[in-house]
Amino acid sequence: MRETTSDRAFTAMAYVILSLFTLFCIVPFLLMIIGSFTQESELIVNGYSLFPKHFSTAAYEALLHSSALSQGYQITILITIIGTLSALTISAMLAYSISNKRNVLKTPLLLFCYLPMLFSGGIIPFYIVVSQWLHLQNSIWALILPLLCQPFLVFLLVSFFRTVPEELEEAARIDGANEMRVFFQIILPISKPILASVGLFYALNYWNDWFMGLMFVDNEKLFPLQLILRRMVSNMEAAKNLIPASAAISTQAPTYGVRMATTVLTIGPIILLYPMLQKYFVKGLTVGAVKG
Repeated sequence: MRETTSDRAFTAMAYVILSLFTLFCIVPFLLMIIGSFTQESELIVNGYSLFPKHFSTAAYEALLHSSALSQGYQITILITIIGTLSALTISAMLAYSISNKRNVLKTPLLLFCYLPMLFSGGIIPFYIVVSQWLHLQNSIWALILPLLCQPFLVFLLVSFFRTVPEELEEAARIDGANEMRVFFQIILPISKPILASVGLFYALNYWNDWFMGLMFVDNEKLFPLQLILRRMVSNMEAAKNLIPASAAISTQAPTYGVRMATTVLTIGPIILLYPMLQKYFVKGLTVGAVKG
């Protein structure tokens, strides 16, 4: 079919809108990166600019001497790895139980996942349960267990498992496989797209979380990276305390630059995770959307 004038106009308009939206997203990111390499005195006088006159690595030099940032990285990487693997395992097992027609408890389990999406007990009961009943205060598990199961992600897994042909499970059971073996050796290997998508969501959730640390952790050695960044953004004194005296350049500590540099170092690793899972990500979100 020949492309009409209206089609070409619509295509051009779509490209223009998408280009403007891309710039809208990229420019703040560029300002943040360039600001982290800008001299502190210029940031104070002129603010952030895409074309600074004086570049400086003082902010990154200060962060390399900071023990708080390295500890925050270790804690965040630890909770992201343990939390993502644990959450993915539990969510997948729960979703498979809900989608399995042989399970007589699938309806109660479905309500168990659905009701928390509609109703919440509130922050105070949540705090009492985690800190006083479970005794997770100032523990690494306080950063992992409260985020272990997200109902929305469980329903994504349920939608996928319902598209798996029942003949695969029946053939495995005829060969003598029990439910655990069917799940781990038959279901999981063919579920890589949705597992990668849900795993990415869980990894982002754990990596970006600061609220659990703010509520349940008082020990600064257990502060996750995002909580350290939040304290720096909201409190200039916290940024100054993060910079060792030996790392300050001349008499002007690069506090504004440290904010930007910490943000760059914070989002860097999780950005690199997405290209590795991109081929699974789109397929995992759309699989099961069309049947027939």
